Order: sequence, then C-alpha cells, then structure tokens
Amino acid sequence: MGLPASAIAAASQGREVYREFPYGAVRLTGGPIKRQFDAIHAHYLALDNDRLLKVFRQHAGLPAPGRDMGGWYDADGFVPGLTFGQYISGLSRLGAATGDQAAHDKAAALVKGFGEVIRRVDNPYAGKGSSEVWPAYVMDKYVVGLIDAYRLSGVEEAKALLPQVIDKCLPYISPVSKDRIGKKDPPYDETYVISENLFHVADITGDDKYRAMAVHYLLDPEWFDPLAAGKNVLPTKHAYSHAIALSSGAQAWLTIGDPKYRMALENAWKFLELQRFASGGWGPEEQFVEPHQGKLAEALKASTAHFETPCGSFADMKLARYLIRFTGGAQYGDGLERTLYNTMLAARLPDSDGDYPYYSDYGPQADKEYYPKKWPCCSGTLVQGVADYVLNLYFHDDDALLVNMFAPSNLTWNRAGGAVRIEQVTDYPAADTTRIVVRDAGDGDFAMRLRVPAWAMGARLSVNGAQREVTAGKIAEVSRRWKNGDTVELVLPQTLRMLPVDDRHPNLAAVMRGPVMYVGLNPWEGVMDQPLPLPGALTPVAGQAQAFTMAAGGHDLVFVPYFAVEAERYNTYFTVA
Repeated sequence: MGLPASAIAAASQGREVYREFPYGAVRLTGGPIKRQFDAIHAHYLALDNDRLLKVFRQHAGLPAPGRDMGGWYDADGFVPGLTFGQYISGLSRLGAATGDQAAHDKAAALVKGFGEVIRRVDNPYAGKGSSEVWPAYVMDKYVVGLIDAYRLSGVEEAKALLPQVIDKCLPYISPVSKDRIGKKDPPYDETYVISENLFHVADITGDDKYRAMAVHYLLDPEWFDPLAAGKNVLPTKHAYSHAIALSSGAQAWLTIGDPKYRMALENAWKFLELQRFASGGWGPEEQFVEPHQGKLAEALKASTAHFETPCGSFADMKLARYLIRFTGGAQYGDGLERTLYNTMLAARLPDSDGDYPYYSDYGPQADKEYYPKKWPCCSGTLVQGVADYVLNLYFHDDDALLVNMFAPSNLTWNRAGGAVRIEQVTDYPAADTTRIVVRDAGDGDFAMRLRVPAWAMGARLSVNGAQREVTAGKIAEVSRRWKNGDTVELVLPQTLRMLPVDDRHPNLAAVMRGPVMYVGLNPWEGVMDQPLPLPGALTPVAGQAQAFTMAAGGHDLVFVPYFAVEAERYNTYFTVA
C-alpha cells in the first residue's frame, strides 16, 4: 500500500526531500541481509497463534488452548502480552514486503482473536504489568499492530478495533505526558512514544481527536524544545525510549508542520554521534552518557549491556530514514548502514522457546547471549526492524532515484513516466563494488543519485564504462536519458581503519572495514589492554574476503565481521600501539 494521506500532503508542502518506497517495491535477492530477513520471516511465521493469544483469552474468560508463553509475556510476567501487537505489525510488514499470503493470513487471524477478547473486556490489558507499569507503552504496540494489519494486510477488522482499543486503554494512561527516568527508576511508562502512531490513527479514521491526542503527548518541555534550541539533553535519559520518541517528532513535522520538530531530530542526531560505539549503538545500561568524559570507554569493563540492540536499532534506523526523507543528507545513510550491519544484523537469532537477543556486549571476553527473561521487548522490535530492511535501500522524489544502500536487490518504481525496474548486483560488503543495472527505463527521464560513504576515499563511479568523478561523504548524481541495459558501477574502497571508543581514549579503538565493525575471535585474557599494531599488522586470510589475522605476543588473533560471530567469544576494542 502507499503512503498515508498526511505524508503525501506533507511532501506536496515541501516537508520531504525524498519519499520511501512502499513495502513490496524492493525485493532482497541475496547477501547477509537477505539471509537474516528470511530466517526472521520463517521464525515469526512459525509462532503458534494459540500461544500468542492465550494470555488475552485467559483475561477474557475464553477457552485458552496452547502452552503458556512464559517469561515477560504471561499473565504473571513483567509486562503481559507486551509484544503481541509488534508481532502482528512485523508479520504484516513481511507479508507486504514479500507477497507472502501466509503472513497476511496469520496477522488477520491474530487480529480476529484479539478482537474477540477486546469486545468482551473493559480492561484491554492482559495483566498488572501492562496495565499498571507500562499502559501507554503496551497500547502503542497494540495500535501499531492494528495499523499495519489494516494498511498492509487489508484486515478491515483492525481499523474497526483501533478506536475501541484506544478508548479502553486511555483510563489507564497518564493524562499528561511524563518522562521516563533511567533504566530502573520509576516512572517506567513512556507516554511520549505513542504520538507517532496516533498521527497514523487520525489518518486512518479521519478523526481529528487522535491528532490532538498525538500533539498532547509529545514531550516538548523535556525533549523536543531543548533539542530544537540546540541543547544536548540526552545524558542521563533512558536511551531507547527517547530515541524512539524522535519518530513521534518526525510525524509531528509531517503532520502539523512545526519546524522545531525537524530541527530537534537533526540536533538529536548530532548529539547521538557523541554517544556511539563503533557499531553505531549507544546507551550502555540503557542510559545516554555525558559526552567528552570517557564514559563509553569506562562502560566497556563496567557493563555487559552496552546497546539495547533490536529496540535501539529499530529506533536508530527509523530516525535515519526520517532524516534522509527530510534533508537528503548522506551522513544519515552512512549512519543507517553502520547501525544495520553491526547491531540488528549482528543479533543472535532467536530459538524456539522465547529466548531472544537483547543487549550487545562490546567489552573484553564477550559472548552473544540471550536475555535471561523469555519474550522480552526486543522480540517485538526485532521482527519490525528486520522487516523494514527493504525500506532502507532506496528513496525517491518525482524525478530522481536515491540508491542509499548496497545489497543484492530488485526495485520497481512506479512513476508517471512509466515503471522503472532496477537490479543491484553486488557482494558488498565482502566486495567493494556494486552494479546498478536498468532493466526497464520507463521514459528514461530521471536522475540516479548514489550515496558515497564518508569513509570511501578514492571511490570511483562509471556509467556504461565511462568514469565520473565522485566525492566521499556526498551524493553522486547521474542525469541522463536512461535506456534498458544501462549500468552504473560504484567502487567503494574499504580500507581497514581504527575507530576510537570516545575522544578521551583515542588509542582504544575498534577495527572497521567500510561500514562493518570487525572483532577478534577467542581473545586471550588482557588482550584489550595490550598495545597491538593495528590495523597495519592485519593480513587477509587466504580465500576469505572478510577475515584477517595477526600474530602478537605468541598468539594468533583472527578478525571477522561482528555480524558473522555466532557462539564464539570475541573482543571489540583494542589498544593501538
């Protein structure tokens, strides 16, 4: 399905430089992104409907077959039923992205079961945790599931349920938006995250009260106002909840047009750049830190919870896409690419019993571990974020195509001058080259723009073999009358480099190749503190495009992409000699 009415109207009013392609326009055809995409698709399609609905049916006094979910999800869990709506959302997105009718049917069946419960109860929450601790947070998950089931899977019942669910949730939600204080200190609820989806509900229902509600719950005094004024208010705030709230500000810009929200997003990105580990992740122990004080380096040995991975990745990639749409800036594509490859793509795949990835650990002697509680919040953002991979590759305006990421894929662009079909062929990031082939040019009257990453010094671009000059960190544009078979080749030299953990520790750094963070496998005790001649001592492993080795202190150390690590122990940061 297409863009919501408000987004189309916003584009005509100049609030967007580019637009996203709808789900289904882009198909992944190979590479590590598609491998994870397919695995996640299969995993969530295999979740048992009765198990997912059981806690809600028990709450309504209905027959409730199926095994208990356990963990956070059960009636006596931390936040009962917390991720149910996100599973529906993810299934609808996967169905729309791939054309898989089974995913649409599963989303419809879950909506039907949920509707049977909602019509029988006054309290829509499945237990105390969700009604007393996080009512706004859980309502937002219900709402996004119904929005996507309606828009992407065509489930009419989902549209009818939206006002019913919201009206039944509101008595449990704070009448004013309130900030969340840290990871453990109350209040936990995150009222300021609900606005993004309430703007969508207003579009779907045509009822302006939801738009007014969305505006009401924006966290202006504590968040958007100071950010718009250029004040860095990130430190000490709960990281994920405030990052995902930036998407509410994005919809506020699109819908009501107040430029402070766009400015707040642009400034928040600048402040986030001071928070990032080499992976692109941020927020050790789920809190933003004070910049320029060495806090990220300190966290490496003080914590094993350096980035709340699927949740944080979901928020970060959404923010990057909004900023690409609003500004067209190449830096946001660079950030999106780094986050995707090193955080969500690097997350351990879930098992069959509710064990999911949650935190990334960048400390010494680290492992990729499951969260100790089953069915955590990150199980919901994992499927949504992976389903959204198809949104990250390409953007467009009426007359230009932006190639933002480099992955094997096919694109169909339906435009006034006739459908354009593009094929991207590449082994990136293992290889340095990507080829864009025009399979159907339509009327041929469009520009092609390609993001040249800031790290890609010496990048080269050719059109049908003719070289063109490009600049790292900029968008390269090719304007011509395209014809079928035209080929654009972009070469992005991925030279090994070191990226310091923070500005107070310039010699404590991670190995980077292009957008990808490399880690040392099976490290010895104390390796992080031993000065090593990096990256110069690294040599390629024969026959492997993405493995390097070095010898130091009587040990051999092999470096591979963090996303390639499974059960091995690894080390991320090293002291550079």
